[in-house]
Amino acid sequence: MKGLAALCCLLILLSPLQAGAGTALWGRVVEVVDGDTVTVETSDGKVEQVRYIGIDCPETSHPRRRVEELGREASRFNEALVLGRRVLLELDLQKKDRYGRTLAYVWVESDEGSFMVNELLVSSGLAVPYAIPPNLRYTDLFREAFARARSSGSGLWGKARGRLFTPAQVWAELPSLAGRFINIRFKVDSISSSRTRYRLRPDKGYTTLIIHKSDTGQFGSIEDLVGRTLIVTGKVTPGFNGPEVILSDPAQILSLH
Repeated sequence: MKGLAALCCLLILLSPLQAGAGTALWGRVVEVVDGDTVTVETSDGKVEQVRYIGIDCPETSHPRRRVEELGREASRFNEALVLGRRVLLELDLQKKDRYGRTLAYVWVESDEGSFMVNELLVSSGLAVPYAIPPNLRYTDLFREAFARARSSGSGLWGKARGRLFTPAQVWAELPSLAGRFINIRFKVDSISSSRTRYRLRPDKGYTTLIIHKSDTGQFGSIEDLVGRTLIVTGKVTPGFNGPEVILSDPAQILSLH
């Protein structure tokens, strides 16, 4: 695996001085906040809240959302992997997010070898790829893991199976569908854009599909989707103008006509 090769290179090349200077950090996980956030005591005695780079797990503690489907499962899975364990925090170009959390790819050594927690959460269907420039080092790796999860029906893919809705049905059943993974049959009527994202609007109903502009390169020409009918898998999220389903990876598109 690419991840294992990358970790081996880090272990060989990094001296303690280099690790402390910002390329990577050693530490021990002292708390699991949720599926993609942990608290780490680093080898120099500092306590850092760490957000996993490149992925997004269902919410368990969002101030404006209830606990989302698979959120507790992702937290428990993460806890089983890292709590109390010594980890390597591999940093990318941007070291902190706007909340002051350290951004990292989190590696764990085990008897069977070494693995990246970020990747394992995605391949288990408990997270989706979430590419935010400039931290894109393992974007392809996460997309490959996401495709494997779809093929095996793991996690969110299994939850969405058998749940097929139209945009109008999602709007009508929003209180019960918020935070759940579904499939939606969606004919694209129009597309609008803001500074950071595209909004795909349906021919009927008020549910919208969202594609962030940082992800558009993998979807081809967004405008070519007008008039096309898609079946997509994703999580229903309440928005200011109605329910939204975010498309972060082409694997979420099950069919396109």
